[in-house]
Amino acid sequence: MDVPSVLKPFVEVSRALCDGVEAADVMNLITQRLTQSLGLKGAAIKAYDKKRSRLELVAGYGLSENFLLSKPREGSLCASVPRQVVQIEDLRRESNGTDFEALLLEGVRAAAVVPLDVEQQPVGMLVLFAAEPRKFTREELQFAEALASRGIVTLAWERKLENIIERERRYLSSFQEITQAINSTLNINKVLELVVTKITQVMGVIGTTVRLLDPKSNTLYLAQAYGLSERFLKKGPVDPAKSIAENMAGRIVVIEDVYTDPRIQYRAEVIEEGIRKILSIPLQVRGRVIGVLRILTGERPPFHDLEIQFAAAVAQQCAMAIENARMYQRVKYEYQQLLIDFGYEGSSR
Repeated sequence: MDVPSVLKPFVEVSRALCDGVEAADVMNLITQRLTQSLGLKGAAIKAYDKKRSRLELVAGYGLSENFLLSKPREGSLCASVPRQVVQIEDLRRESNGTDFEALLLEGVRAAAVVPLDVEQQPVGMLVLFAAEPRKFTREELQFAEALASRGIVTLAWERKLENIIERERRYLSSFQEITQAINSTLNINKVLELVVTKITQVMGVIGTTVRLLDPKSNTLYLAQAYGLSERFLKKGPVDPAKSIAENMAGRIVVIEDVYTDPRIQYRAEVIEEGIRKILSIPLQVRGRVIGVLRILTGERPPFHDLEIQFAAAVAQQCAMAIENARMYQRVKYEYQQLLIDFGYEGSSR
């Protein structure tokens, strides 16, 4: 390949990216330029859609819509991302694949599948289709991979940004729902049930617990939980001095590995439940710790700042709701006692 034929597509794609062209349009431009530069029948790019757990066509050129959008059968050339480049130099000589007949009907005689990675993770593939028997050279494959990677990286980051925005939207919606519940009721059990349910669902963790401090027994008793087995929840009394004691000093604690962290009180039971990481947040009111909110999850990336901030904000709302409910109960009790003292033992309503 001569230098101008290599540089021109890169210049066009770079200009499109700098101009803020949408990722899907950039991908279509890439397949078009690859087809033209390499003298192909056509080209297609597929990317892995995590939400649907399957490969989705993101761009195609030179091939019929019916062929591009048809669902590949298991074991076919376009069904999964290969670990390395796969070449078929002549389909008529190697006509043992599940989709070779469809390829031949499309006018394809040779093909190459190139895996595409982002941050060393396979995210999609580029498929090159030739109208005549052909063996792609190393330089041609490197050129095709480099150009397609420009687009697939843009697509991956665009999707990542969309996921971040969607996650923030879910966090905000859940926080608003919890706040609304706190403002509309003094039924603390109802509020805590909503808290542990929402946190577990929106963060995609194994489960969530709220434990409150009993000053008489100096233990953390279970106030509400979601997603965890009864066996785990009844494992025994939780000692605030042995179970992530830093919480009692008002500090947020992240346990990255329950196997090795010495701050776990019931290590065997925690491991048996499938828990691998813990985010533990103190419930504080006017500098006094009244309990803990604990988020329990399996193997996953470390908790990121947005998750910790969301959980901490919810914990603060929880603490205030608990304090308000307790204050209401104290005022109600004192009012009833006052009525009794004045000789009125009827309803306090």
